[in-house]
Amino acid sequence: MQQSLASVLLFCLFLPFPSPAEETWICDILPSEQKIEIDAQSGAKLIYATTHPANDWNLYFHDRCFLHDNKMMLFMSNRFGRAEIMAYMLESGELVRLNQADALPAGSPLASKKGDRLYVVRDKNIYQWQLQISTSPQTSIRISEKKLADFPQGGSHISGLAENSDASLLAFAYNLDSTSIIAVYDFAEETVRTAATLDFPMNHLQFHWNRPDLLSVSRTYRKDGTSSDWAPLDPDEPLHARIWFVNINTHVAVPAFYQQPGELATHECWWVNDQITFLGGHNKDNEREEGHVKVLDLKTGDIRIIGAGAWWDGGTAKQLSKVNWWHAAGSPDGKWVLADNWHGILALFDAKTTQKRILTTGHRTYGGGAHPHAGWDLQGKMVEFATNKFGNPDVCIAVLPEDW
Repeated sequence: MQQSLASVLLFCLFLPFPSPAEETWICDILPSEQKIEIDAQSGAKLIYATTHPANDWNLYFHDRCFLHDNKMMLFMSNRFGRAEIMAYMLESGELVRLNQADALPAGSPLASKKGDRLYVVRDKNIYQWQLQISTSPQTSIRISEKKLADFPQGGSHISGLAENSDASLLAFAYNLDSTSIIAVYDFAEETVRTAATLDFPMNHLQFHWNRPDLLSVSRTYRKDGTSSDWAPLDPDEPLHARIWFVNINTHVAVPAFYQQPGELATHECWWVNDQITFLGGHNKDNEREEGHVKVLDLKTGDIRIIGAGAWWDGGTAKQLSKVNWWHAAGSPDGKWVLADNWHGILALFDAKTTQKRILTTGHRTYGGGAHPHAGWDLQGKMVEFATNKFGNPDVCIAVLPEDW
């Protein structure tokens, strides 16, 4: 897993070059289609940002979708006959078509921590979209596009983009000749360098929330044509570690921990105070699975359950999936950990007491529909997720009750 001479020589083919003049365009602004309800159980305000008959879905739960001032939220839509990046204006409810109608669609969007900008991937290139936003006398958005880098010949993009804690680096990953390569674009130097060359398939690229030099990735284990985040029960099988850490300066990947035989670890997400959340469990019988929300403290190495799932003999897969969890993300203020499950139930767990509060329910039917992939705004006051309440995927925001 050390950086090899071959990978250095290979990456010389991947250095960015002076970009041509930036392309600019004015975005189409669509009228609000939002619908607002109050959740009958929690009292949370539910803002259905989209209600179009097409499919609209949020970004993956650990990908930043709110711009730095929390006034715009990114999402994806196929309402134009293809998957495109769109945005929801929180103050007006208006929608923005960010992609040009006559251009190839961009994907893998990530909102920056710094200013009104986002990063996208289009046609094996990585771009920065700088937004000029005006809301008076009417909403107007202009995009200036700057090419940052392109993938090497034969390289295929994997995972999403990741911006580090001080917004000085943008990480991305690609497969090349059965090797997973992580690279970073340096904004100050306008150069690309290899962060790590891995000898295993990877995904879920994320930067630590406070350390600008530390990444996490998930390792994919494949056997007989399938992959699983459950460690093999056979103790003679090789050790299994889903979560790995990569220091971009040493170029070395190390496992966060090795799973016990038959143990689940999946859907990791960085959190405050040098912690990372993930889903874990020990009980599995075909589709019957246990899933607790867990927290790994990097300072101590301790792992604790913050959001308990449940297991009982005789429980069906449908019954068990209603009280277990599948994705989890901690709030930026450190107060909550959010979790969702296969039934479209969203719950918050108090970071101090682990008390569970059901935020909203009924956003997915077990066995079908888009998964919530619930994530946070930038302040810990709102949760965004995909809902199937109206028969097709839409994007919803739940505002936490003020007395929580």
